Amino acid sequence: MSVPNLATCTRAPYIDLDRLRKTVDGGPYDALLALAPENVPYYSGFYNIDLRLLPERLHVCIWPRGGEPAFVVVERRARLLRPEETYITDIRGYKGEGLDAMRVVTEVLHDRGIRNGLIGIEARSFPAGQLLELMRLMPGLKFEDAYHFLEGPRVIKTPAEVEVLTRVNRMTTAAIDTAFRAVRVGDTERSAIARMHAELIGNGADVIIAPLLAAGPRSGLWHGTATDLQLEEGMVLKTDFGGLLDGYYSDIARTAVVGRASPRQRDIHAKVTEIKHRIVAGIRPGMPAGDVARLGIKAYEDIGLEFKWHILGHSLGLGVHEAPQIYPWVEEPILTGMTMMIEVGYNDYPNDSFHVEDLIYLNERGAEYLTDAQAHEHIWELGL
Repeated sequence: MSVPNLATCTRAPYIDLDRLRKTVDGGPYDALLALAPENVPYYSGFYNIDLRLLPERLHVCIWPRGGEPAFVVVERRARLLRPEETYITDIRGYKGEGLDAMRVVTEVLHDRGIRNGLIGIEARSFPAGQLLELMRLMPGLKFEDAYHFLEGPRVIKTPAEVEVLTRVNRMTTAAIDTAFRAVRVGDTERSAIARMHAELIGNGADVIIAPLLAAGPRSGLWHGTATDLQLEEGMVLKTDFGGLLDGYYSDIARTAVVGRASPRQRDIHAKVTEIKHRIVAGIRPGMPAGDVARLGIKAYEDIGLEFKWHILGHSLGLGVHEAPQIYPWVEEPILTGMTMMIEVGYNDYPNDSFHVEDLIYLNERGAEYLTDAQAHEHIWELGL
């Protein structure tokens, strides 16, 4: 039986194969099927934008407990995959974009001696038609949603993951800053976001993934995208912007004002920035995420700003919203080695709304910024 070969895989530094193997072998599942675009790169060493662009072309990583993995992909990819593209050496191809993938998955499970037992899947990513076909082909199997179990090995980042996340998020802050410096009264939302796109790709990102930008009364829209709205003196310009590098996300939020900021705009931006700093200063390894959220909500209260917001942060990596997410009800712990976004805002739709977000790393003592939060300590006034 073939065994994983990290020696030739170019993505090997991103993956803690020992942790992954121990998780699989120590878990309750006879086999795991990973096909979510945030899990496939970790469970196979393979990454291509097709994972998100063409989800109908399934990439299925099959990890049996105590056995060796296999990788089921469309036939053409199976023929062309090179050793540096995946650490899995058992590659199987299926035909087309229909249900034939489950025939091949069934063959792999039979080869591993699995005809009955419990299979862990990602319920939110496993197409229903494909699952029904697998259930038909293998009626002895039981299926359970194992998304969070599969996510487990990814929550602690390797040094290479921290480096690539730092790099792509700094590319993103630089792209936002450059685009902001170019803004003038009379520009449009669309021209501002176009500059960010060009700058982020020019800085080295592979693709734009979060092109969110809105101004003035639109700034409070949830995930608003740019229009031909002309930017006027005194308008807030808010962006939540990011891309991918080697499959890893950036997710940076900044708020500025076109022209001179009003005292109210300066005050709210200063308060949300201070709240973000207080959250970062208060995080300690081992804290439940809910305690971090309550710390942030108390900071709103102490600083005199109504809590008109929602999430206060989330882990970041191959997924944009990884666990743990910072809500009051989440009791998963914040652990050393995690990379997280801390995001704070004030949504006053249809009035000006504000959003600031930066990347942090959890070390043994607490949290440290990985992006330059100081550059936006005070609200930027654009076009002066």
